[in-house]
Amino acid sequence: MAKIAFYRVSGSKKKDKLIEVDDKYIGLQNRREGALIVKFRGPEDDLMEIHDFFDALDDAESVPVDIDSTGPVEYYFRGISPLSDETDEGFPIKTFDVTLQLRREIL
Repeated sequence: MAKIAFYRVSGSKKKDKLIEVDDKYIGLQNRREGALIVKFRGPEDDLMEIHDFFDALDDAESVPVDIDSTGPVEYYFRGISPLSDETDEGFPIKTFDVTLQLRREIL
């Protein structure tokens, strides 16, 4: 199983944070103009730490993303959806989406 790492790079070592998420909880959907929708889905116990990580981010805050140790790609945070309740094979799960925007270099 692959891990996807999300970094909070605030400029302060005390506030910098890393969260690694197993890919079984994630769906990735690319949108136009560099937008990436990250769909999280899983048991509440597993998702709340992830939700809290993103919920604490400020709009346009830098969020490097490293998929399976291939090297970080610079994104910035655009928003988070509310938590939703669903069921998967009769078991309760939580879902939410995070929108990230690819950071483009100006040449």
